[in-house]
Parts: sequence; structure tokens; C-alpha cells
Amino acid sequence: MSGWSNYSYVGPAALQSCSAITKVHSENQDLPIIDRLLEPQTIVHFLEFCMHGLLPNGKKTSLEHLTEEEAQLANTSPETDDDNRGISERVADRIGSFTDSDRLCLVGKNIQSIKTRLWEGLIPLSDQRWKEKGLHLPQNFDIACQQLSAVIATFEYLNQPTVAKHLRDTFNLIWEHWDEMDKMLNMRRTRDQLPLVSVTKLWTEYMAAHFQVMTERAHRWVIVHVDELRTPLMRDLATHRPIDLDVVDPLQWKLMDRLHVLAEIAAGADYKIMIPMNGYRGHTPPPVPSNIIPGLRSPDLKERGMAYGLRLKAPSRQTQYWSIMESMTHRVERHVAEPESLHQTVLDQINSQSLVRQEVCGDPIEPLPKEPWILRDAWPIEKFGREIQSYGLTIYRLSYQQSEAEWAAFREKLEAHIADWGQGQTGSESLKPYLKLHWRDGKALGIPEGDIEAANKHYVEHYEPEEFPYYLQDQVNERVFLVVDQPSIDSYTTSSYTAATDLVLPGDFAGFVLAVEPGYDPEIGPHRPDECPGYQGHMRILGSLVWGDLFAMLSSQAAVTIQDLWPLALDHQNQVYVGPTVPVQIHNWRMQNRIRNTLVHEIFGLANSKVNGTPWPTQQPPNLNPSAATSTTEALTGSTPSPFATQLDPLSSELRTIQLRGFARWLHQRGQHREAIAPEEMLRTPNGQEPDMERIIRRLRRFDAGEDWAADPDRVDLGDDSCSMQ
Repeated sequence: MSGWSNYSYVGPAALQSCSAITKVHSENQDLPIIDRLLEPQTIVHFLEFCMHGLLPNGKKTSLEHLTEEEAQLANTSPETDDDNRGISERVADRIGSFTDSDRLCLVGKNIQSIKTRLWEGLIPLSDQRWKEKGLHLPQNFDIACQQLSAVIATFEYLNQPTVAKHLRDTFNLIWEHWDEMDKMLNMRRTRDQLPLVSVTKLWTEYMAAHFQVMTERAHRWVIVHVDELRTPLMRDLATHRPIDLDVVDPLQWKLMDRLHVLAEIAAGADYKIMIPMNGYRGHTPPPVPSNIIPGLRSPDLKERGMAYGLRLKAPSRQTQYWSIMESMTHRVERHVAEPESLHQTVLDQINSQSLVRQEVCGDPIEPLPKEPWILRDAWPIEKFGREIQSYGLTIYRLSYQQSEAEWAAFREKLEAHIADWGQGQTGSESLKPYLKLHWRDGKALGIPEGDIEAANKHYVEHYEPEEFPYYLQDQVNERVFLVVDQPSIDSYTTSSYTAATDLVLPGDFAGFVLAVEPGYDPEIGPHRPDECPGYQGHMRILGSLVWGDLFAMLSSQAAVTIQDLWPLALDHQNQVYVGPTVPVQIHNWRMQNRIRNTLVHEIFGLANSKVNGTPWPTQQPPNLNPSAATSTTEALTGSTPSPFATQLDPLSSELRTIQLRGFARWLHQRGQHREAIAPEEMLRTPNGQEPDMERIIRRLRRFDAGEDWAADPDRVDLGDDSCSMQ
């Protein structure tokens, strides 16, 4: 990427333009991605719209539609043109290609992945995932806020002057190619005495509706979750009474700090989550009402931000003035830490922000339309009825050790988890009945147990109507299939893949299946290896994300293959895709990887010393910075999640103690008291010294003899805080 000559949002450009709440996202653009600002799949969706007239917001256009035959003319070149490329090829080149790369941008995968999702009207997390991750809980407040600020960081990127200009120029250049198509079409229509058509007008109307849905859904998702996070904070602020009403106590400071963060997020959402279409060909911006400050509707991000800040102060100060006047009139004694006063002050600020929000954003869309991918998938079912009965995914069973009863119980649990999606994804209930898993028994098909390559070969060779008699009515996605292998079963039936420390969210360690890219050739590798390091043609994914995330991303073409999603799973301990990630989440994953590596280093170092009769440890572990994050390229790439990484990296003595204590407590919590003896003994042993093997053996024998582990006289006191690292 060092020779990149186009616009780069990685580095100084991002840090100079970001805000306090989005800085963390700008600083953590670890994996630079070449971004086509106008997503390529938009053209496919637009041409479909030209034929059926259904806008992304659910409305029907009043403009003349194209016939299917006319839409095919997009693949041809005008007869009078020396350029042999078809119109659609010219359009594709404008989006970004070797022919025209002038408007490509470089941005981190963390921002680009959110942008591609929001572009298709997909919310970052469904309500189920939000709660499954525990983001509604106070202890996960920071991660929840980063999930929200990630959306703002994405629009901050899209509103950078250079980025906004590139997006506008791309739209306008494509408009010119549609104008070429108009001339082709209307020559035919004039000849056949048919009404004239305007692809350029359709293009402008479509993209205006597209941006409207994209921004409305993103803004509403952020504000709804800000309100949810704020509710318990406001309750605690109103009910907590400090000992001294003239001194704000630590809890009040904490509550107000968090409320301030949420206010900043809401403000960023209000004036940043928009894509002004000023300068877009064919589009006339609506006039700004006379009672609204023009700067609030400015196409320039900085101008909007300044106008927003100034406007927000007016109602807030007015409210404060009347509050002071009322106190003076009634001679009410006021105390700085009085909960009623603090609560009212914050409430006044919230009301002021709601007022300014309406002035900046206008009236919200009501009712909120279905997510565009749901709208597109449901439309042919509603229109053609029996011709399409369902959409589906093929899923192979590649683990054969279970009894029939065990398999039935597992399958019931898996299917229930996969079916648990859609809350907050508008229109999901209308599509749920049409989503179907098509099971394939690998054993009956002669596929060896756990053989992913054999399953892939079978899928590619048999993905034909003859093999799938339901093919014409049940549309099976051809860009991914699922596999249930032994790790998948273990993830639902054992604690092998649960969260090992308090560093990580338990909801990111739920049951998973394996998603496989059909026809992937490991000899050729991924299309862009620098953008998906370590990718091997498959990726584990939480069961609850199969429909609302994986299928949605592929159906909308926001992801071409699972290669586009793989980088988000790269740092997870088991390399499982858990949806959009944020910097603090990645940091904690990497920290836990280091914990695991350190434990394995010590355990195997001790074992080797016993086998080889050599001193242990062989050298003093280096004193490393515990806050340093491991590189994304250090992740494992095997098909089966491993309990430890291959590169060992010990930490300082202090961090070692925290890690061992957390690991021992985790084992006890899961009933693995025998296994907890080893980390307990290493915990009581000074770093660099050998543990007391006689005591370990003595404790193991007492445990095996049935003695109560809790009454073990050699048991180590693990304290109350198993892992206090943040």
C-alpha cells in the first residue's frame, strides 16, 4: 500500500478530521482496504428497479419503467459510438477499475466493513445480538458506545470533502452513461411509438431513495440504542442521593460522564449521518425552511457541525435561565449534587437535542420501510407466489459419532439458534417463513468425517437442478454452504469454546457452524490476499448470524463471498465471525490470545523440562507492555479452532499473575477443579522458578480419592476479581 497515490483515509487524514468519540476507530485502521465509494452491487439493484419500479424506501416510482429486453441493452454499445464497451461495463469502470481508478479510496477494514453494511440498509447488530453480546449491561458500556460511534465514524469518512466529491463525481459520470443509454432506448421507443423513458431520472430518483434509507436506518439505530443505554443511567441519577449534597460523589460523576458520552454520540449521529446530494446531476435540494438556520442543512460537514453546536446552546441556555429565575423567585436553595437538579439538567439537554435533531434531519420516515435486501427477496415471492417458495442454504453433516438421539437434540438446538434473528431488522417477519436449511448427510454421500474439501467438491459438482429438484422453487444460495463438524457440535453441547476470561463478551462465544466458499482453490488463494490474510476458504460463524447477517450480506451483495467477512473473525480466539467488531473488542481478543499463549508456554515449558531433564524455565520471559495488541497476521488459520496459538509470547510477572488467577477461576466456575490445580500451583510459584511437583501430585491424588476440592488445605485463594484488566 506504500505506493498508493489516491486518497487515503488511513493515518493523518483520519486523525485530523475525527472527533473524540470516533478517534478510536480512526486510530485502529489496521487493515487498509481499497474502497469503491459507490458499491458495485448498486448498479445491479438499480437495473432491477428500472424494470419493477420498486424504490429502496418501498415506494413505487411514477416514471416510465424499462422492459426486460430494454434493460439488457445496458450490455450493448451505442451503434454510433467508437467505444466497444457496453454501457454497463462503462458504468462498472467508473465505480473503480484499472481503467478508471481516480476515485478509489484507502480506508481501514473496520470502517469499510460498516460502510458496506450500512450502504445496503443493514443495521450493524440486531436486537437479539445486542442482548446476546450483553451490550445493554453496565459493564459493557464502552463496547456498546464503540458499536454506535463506529456508525458515526463511517459517515465521518463519507463526508470528508475529498470522499464526498469522489462519490458525487462517480454518480455524475454514471449519469452520463445512462444518458447514452437513454438515447439508444428512445430511438427505439420513438420508432415503436412508445412513451419515452429516462434512465437518468430513474438513476437520480433511485439514489436519492437509497441514501434516504441508508441514512435513516443508520441514524435511527444509533438514537434508539442511545436512548436504551441512557434510561438506566437517568434512573440511577435521579435515585442516588449522595451523603453531601454540595459535593458530587464518584457515582454521580460516573453517571454524568456516561450521559455526556451518549450526548456526544447522539450529536454526531444528528449532523454526520447524512449524504447531501448537492451537485448530483438531476437532483434539486429542497429549500431550507425559513425557521431553520441554513447551516444546519449545509452539505459541508464542518459547517453543519458548527451550526449544530451553536444552535444546541440556545435552548439549553434558555432552559437554564428559566430554571435559575424560578429558583430565585421561589427562593429555593439549590445544591450542586442534588439528584433532582442533576436529573432535570440532563433531561433539559436531551429535550434540547431532540428539538435541534428535528431541525437538522427533518421528519423521520414513517413507517420505516423493510431492509432493502428483505424488500428485494420478498418482492418476487409476493408477486409470483408459487414460482419461488423459499430461499435457502445447503448444510452438510460431517460429524458421525453421535447417536440418533444426540444428533436430534443437537439439530434442534442449532436450528433454534439459527432461527433466532430479525428483531430490529424491519420486515424480517415477512421473510422468515421462506428461509430454509437444506440438510445433506455427508456419511450417506460418502464424504469422510470432517473432510471439508470433499464436501466442497461434492457441492460444486452437484449444485445442479438434477441434484436439487426443488431448485426452481427453492432458491439455494450458490456462494456459500454450511458444515456441521465436530467443533460445531462441541460449541453447542460442551463448554470447550466458551469465553475463558472476563476480558471477552460471553455472547461472542456462542454456538457456531462452518461457512464454506464453494469452489475455493487454496492453490490460487483469495482474490486479494492482502485484504484477507490467513483466509483458507472457510469461516466459522455464530448460528444466530446465519440469516440476518451472512445470508443478508450475500443476498444484498454487500459481501461477494465470505472472504469479505473473514477479517472480522481473524482475531477471535476460535476465529468465529460474530458480526461487526470494534477496537476495544479486538484489543481484548488479542489480550486473551496472549493469556492463552503465556499459559501454554509455561505448561509445555514445564512438561519439556521434565521429559528432557533440563532446567525450567530456560530463560527469563521478557517484560512486555501488556497493552500492546498482537498483529492480525498472528492468528491461526486451521479449519478446527485450536485451544492455543503457535507463536508463544510471555508477558510480565504482574500480568502473568492476573492471567493465571483468571484462568484458574474460570476452570473452577466450569467444574474443572482438577484441571485448575496446575494454574493454581503456577500462581503461587514465583516467575522463573519451578512449581512444587510433589504438592501438585499430592493434590491430584486427594482429588482423585474423592476429597472435597473446596476443603483442600493447599488450595490457592483466588480472590474476588479474577481478571481486572480493561
